Amino acid sequence: MLLEISKIWHISISSIGCLANLLLTYVALKKTPNATKSYATLIINFAITDFAECFLDLFLLVRFIITPMQTTLVYVFHGMCQYTGALSCKIGLSFLLHCYPHSAWSLLLSFSYRYYILNRPALTRKILVLLILLAYMPSLFQALTYWTVIVDREQILPLIDEFFPQYNLSEEPGIIEGVTTINTFPGIFFLIHLCLPIFPIYVAIIVLRAKIVKSLMKKAEMMSKDLRANHKQILKCLTIQAMIPSIFMIAILAYFVAQFGIWTHPILEHLIFASVLPMPTLSPFTYLVYIRPYRMFCLRMLPIKRTAVSSGKSGQFYSTNNVSSSGIPAKYAF
Repeated sequence: MLLEISKIWHISISSIGCLANLLLTYVALKKTPNATKSYATLIINFAITDFAECFLDLFLLVRFIITPMQTTLVYVFHGMCQYTGALSCKIGLSFLLHCYPHSAWSLLLSFSYRYYILNRPALTRKILVLLILLAYMPSLFQALTYWTVIVDREQILPLIDEFFPQYNLSEEPGIIEGVTTINTFPGIFFLIHLCLPIFPIYVAIIVLRAKIVKSLMKKAEMMSKDLRANHKQILKCLTIQAMIPSIFMIAILAYFVAQFGIWTHPILEHLIFASVLPMPTLSPFTYLVYIRPYRMFCLRMLPIKRTAVSSGKSGQFYSTNNVSSSGIPAKYAF
């Protein structure tokens, strides 16, 4: 029963996330105004990372079993990878896990760039691509090394039977793999890079958001009534995006609860990967809703009345030219 609930959750949320991120990639490439082309580079980076995360989650459908106070990790795969072979599960898992820290680093880069361009000229797309690649290097290293310490069923099953004989995993459907000991360089690097940076990154994002809000509040005094409404939308978007990384902390907390033996249960083992899934699924909607050209394109796709969509006077939509004339740089405005 628990496995079926987990499958329904992963399949439904991952599918929504894949479609939303494909849509975001398209509109970022085709519907971004020239004034915000550089920032669209960061949006595309988000969309590609989040799509990969959702697709790999759907491909793997992982149950993560942690041995309390031990260094053994067990992964049970119930996704499509069980039909493509154990090696595809290993490599797929390694690349899924590398998406989490890269998403966090990318969000920090996004907030840093937003703060940077408030009072400085926009960077070129080439420089932004180089910055993204630089931020990606630790995550790529993690992806290329972690899968090498994941062993097959024959090596990991005796260990898990020793710790959890009641699970009877020899009868469990799917592919079973794991790490016999995390005390290897790839294992330690994976654990440190995945768990430790999220807290200082989240603090840095909160600080940057506060600085951005303070700067925008100063500019709000020069705005008209309609532009102040737009200004509130920007702040709302920033608030939502600053909250998204906190979802990952649920998975980290669940991991440490199991690792230190506070509580071990199949619910917790399914929760670790399931709790992270809303993050790449919700992320594209912050852009599709709050960036006016993207929202307009999406609204035109819906079978609704077009009065509000076609009107250029609505205070709920952003006008790049108006915002720029009111003190918020066009390169920053949504």
